[in-house]
Amino acid sequence: MGDKKDELPVMVYDWLDESIREIAENIWHAQKGGRPDVLTYLYRSDKEKRYIRKVSLEDVPQILSRDEYPFASTLENEGRAWVGHASISQQNAQRDLMNRFYRSNGAYIKGTTFRFRVRVINFPADAR
Repeated sequence: MGDKKDELPVMVYDWLDESIREIAENIWHAQKGGRPDVLTYLYRSDKEKRYIRKVSLEDVPQILSRDEYPFASTLENEGRAWVGHASISQQNAQRDLMNRFYRSNGAYIKGTTFRFRVRVINFPADAR
C-alpha cells in the first residue's frame, strides 16, 4: 500500500453540480473534521454493506436520507462514519457516480481492493 497520493485514482465531487451538492458538502465537512481523503475500496457483499451501514447509522436521526463517509464500500468505514443528510435524489446521483468510478477501476469482483482519493472541488469555503 505504498501508493503515492498523487498517483491514485480520484473520485471527484463537484459542489457546483446541484445533483450532488448535499453529498459534496457532507464529504467536505467529514474530511475537514478529520476523516481521510484516501480510501480503500474493499469488495463486500450487499449483506455486509447493509450491516456496516446499519452500525454506522445507529443512533443517528433520519432527517433526510442519511449519508455516511467514509463509504460503506471502503475499509475505512468499519461502522464508524461521519453522518450527514441528503435527499434521496442526491443519494441516487451519488450511487451512479460511485458505480461509474468503481467499474472504471475494476471493482465489483470478489477479492478486489484498491486505494483512491475522494476530492470535493469548487466548495465555497475553499475560495476564502
